[in-house]
Amino acid sequence: MFYLEPIPFTPIEGQVQVRADVFPANVAFSFAVNPYNKTRAIVTADRVVVLVDGQRTPRMLYDGRLNNVSGDRNQVVASTDDGEVTISRARGCGCGSRLRSFKPYRSSVRMAAR
Repeated sequence: MFYLEPIPFTPIEGQVQVRADVFPANVAFSFAVNPYNKTRAIVTADRVVVLVDGQRTPRMLYDGRLNNVSGDRNQVVASTDDGEVTISRARGCGCGSRLRSFKPYRSSVRMAAR
């Protein structure tokens, strides 16, 4: 679901399998316009989550069920129930953003590339 007004993101307890965690990220949606230039995109085994900076904590701009994923080191295209989410690495280091050090999952395991 794409949130016109991003909502608070509560870290997930337990272990999560992560396909990609990109920050800073350029994120484009086939079904909506991303008004944020600094985002963090996370693709897990079954979800796509896009976070943005909030006043006190990161907020969730998008959360969708993952249907398929393709791509390489430079760009990931995730197919969701809502449409395609294209994720690429943005320039810079993301300094000054809470997103850089935010731990969205208590424990994560990197999934092997297929």
